[in-house]
Amino acid sequence: MANENGANVEFTPYEIDAVGEILNISMGSAATAVSELLNAKVWITTPKVNVVKVSELNYDNLEPAICVKIVYVSGITGSNMMILRQDDVQLILNQLLGNPLVISPDFKFDELNISAVSEIMNQMMGSSATALSDLLGVTVDISTPTPYIIENTKFADLCDMSPDETVVAVNFNLTVDGVMNSEFLSVMSLGLAKTLSGKMIEKFNVDAAESSVAETPAPAPAAQPAPAPAPAPAAAPAPQPVPAAPQPAPVPQAAYQQPAQPYPQQAYPYPNQYAAYGAYPPPAPPVNIQNAQLHQFEAMDFGIPADQKDNLKLLMGVPLEISVELGTAKRKVKDILEFTQGTIIELERQAGAPVDVVVNGNLIARGDVVVIDDNFAVRITEIVKNPFMDSFGKE
Repeated sequence: MANENGANVEFTPYEIDAVGEILNISMGSAATAVSELLNAKVWITTPKVNVVKVSELNYDNLEPAICVKIVYVSGITGSNMMILRQDDVQLILNQLLGNPLVISPDFKFDELNISAVSEIMNQMMGSSATALSDLLGVTVDISTPTPYIIENTKFADLCDMSPDETVVAVNFNLTVDGVMNSEFLSVMSLGLAKTLSGKMIEKFNVDAAESSVAETPAPAPAAQPAPAPAPAPAAAPAPQPVPAAPQPAPVPQAAYQQPAQPYPQQAYPYPNQYAAYGAYPPPAPPVNIQNAQLHQFEAMDFGIPADQKDNLKLLMGVPLEISVELGTAKRKVKDILEFTQGTIIELERQAGAPVDVVVNGNLIARGDVVVIDDNFAVRITEIVKNPFMDSFGKE
């Protein structure tokens, strides 16, 4: 995990393993956040940690690349630079925006695409910071991610580091189900890696000490000397036999006599409403089942001249667009621009209220939403009078 030039002299193998373990946990939470954002399964595999100098950092297999810088502003200090392929970022943006999953040579990282990349990394590293907070027991906050396009610019200029400065480079395999199977690089400052490894080792030692204390059995109590046996009591005199009591003479048992009057029946506090039927409960009355009598509608007559009825028949065949509105809401432009996948928009309508049936922008009816053969449908419950319907058919 270390380079051959001995650049990892500041790190012990134990510390390097601690950095890998803590990033493995935090990136697991980051993968879950990206999975929910892209609506696809995401895997970020076990990291491979290397301690190198900035001048020796190699990311040729990621070029042309895009770099996103994150600075930790609370709980821990330091910076983290995420380096990804531009083609991979393009595929992720296509998945996010619902575009075809193809790499276009004409794709440009304009202001909108750069903003989308920043939001993805913000969600990803925000979840990672939350995992670090739970793991280290401190509140960890990050700054707003800053993206850079790496073309002819040296990495040392982007991260404001000297070429001889030591950094910790961590390689991850990144897989988005059905989208891509690639990798990315995370470059941490030396101070940040030292802080993470130190806190991880400290937490491990504390947990191990508490576990050993909990598993140590309590000392057994000292054995008490056995008590001296008590002296045997003096022999008691043998009991004298008691004469048996005389038994009374048997009395002949009289035969059971049926009482002349039956026992009085206890009154029940509630009247028996079924007593008149002679049974409990009474039989159900016969049900008279008849077919529903449907009203017969007559042909429509709008009172128009006969020479225009043919024209009306032509109009009856014109298709109209019917839409169903669940509800509406008003939001400011700046709020709409902040919408992302998963944003909840509260409507002005109560749950279970009827929906509006709109024809060419005109409200004509209301109804309830039903499901027919796995398709949504609307059962009309109310016809709404409006000028559009009242004027239909008039000259």
